[in-house]
Amino acid sequence: MDKNYTRQFQKEILKLHLSIAAFSSVFILLLSFWLDYFYNGAVIDFIQMIFGWNVAFFILKNQTVCVFIVLLVILLLNSLIVELFAIKKISHVFSQMKILFQKDDQCIVLDDSLYELENDLNALKQESIENEKKAIQEAQHKVDMITYLAHDIKTPLTSVIGYLCLLDESKDMSQKQSQQYAHMALQKAYRLENMMNEFFEIAKLNQGHVPLQKENINLCYLFEQMREEFYPIVSQKDQYIDIQIDEKLQIYADSQKIARVFNNILKNAYHYGDEKTQITVEAKEDDLYTNVWISNIGETIPEDKLQCIFEQFYRLDASRSSFTGGAGLGLSIAKLIVEQHYGIIRVESHHHKTIFEVRIPKKDILRKY
Repeated sequence: MDKNYTRQFQKEILKLHLSIAAFSSVFILLLSFWLDYFYNGAVIDFIQMIFGWNVAFFILKNQTVCVFIVLLVILLLNSLIVELFAIKKISHVFSQMKILFQKDDQCIVLDDSLYELENDLNALKQESIENEKKAIQEAQHKVDMITYLAHDIKTPLTSVIGYLCLLDESKDMSQKQSQQYAHMALQKAYRLENMMNEFFEIAKLNQGHVPLQKENINLCYLFEQMREEFYPIVSQKDQYIDIQIDEKLQIYADSQKIARVFNNILKNAYHYGDEKTQITVEAKEDDLYTNVWISNIGETIPEDKLQCIFEQFYRLDASRSSFTGGAGLGLSIAKLIVEQHYGIIRVESHHHKTIFEVRIPKKDILRKY
């Protein structure tokens, strides 16, 4: 419903009108009665002396008409006074409006009768400042994305070019060595492809162009599949994924997108987990959410780094980027997908244990909204 910002102002103007009119009318009537009663024609004698007998006689004969004429003059003056009062207030509003376009912390101050308009204008100014800051940050973010992507592409691309140059220039290279170089060039090319896929995915997620196909998914079965897929990887560090989830527990989400979330978190747990340790997956539901916790044993993450862990292109250890094949987008992609589900994702790290928590709203809760 639209706000009527002038309601209080209109009431104040009407109150001022009535107050002046009532006070003036009562004052004139009392003054006329008092002079006529106590001085018995003294007013008429005074008018005769100044304006002559004809005017005095006319007033004496038409006292009632004259009283109404005086009241009419008072009402006109009343309107003039109130209009000047209103114009003064409106002028103050316009003088304050210029503050709306200033990019500082100065607040708009209006009359008490316009407090709603004052609050909304200040809120609008603050929103405008925040939107401008956000626009600048988004523009800078796009520049950063291109810069980071170009930097990350450069390393594997240089490797691909280097191996291909060796194959092209070394005519007498053995077949075994040429196959080795071709294989390494292919691996670097795959890494480039993965990085580009991540980049395009996060670009689509940022623009909100990826619709969700939600359904009930068996969480235990989903993680069992992931454990099989991750087995060749985690076995390299002698790690083990322990699943502690009820076999009937379900989550209401887009199956492919939510699988990407847990996949990215598991990758992070593998890369930053210590050798010969366990990655634990737990899940429970409450009245509002289906909650999933993925924890690993490794170096404790400092608080300042935890604040940045979901930022795009952020890596806890920049030196790992050449080996993991990622572009530092995995956790930021996970965050965007969880937020698309109106969920929550967060992380905590203490005593050499890092825990990721993902909370996805239940189907019945989403229906209420």
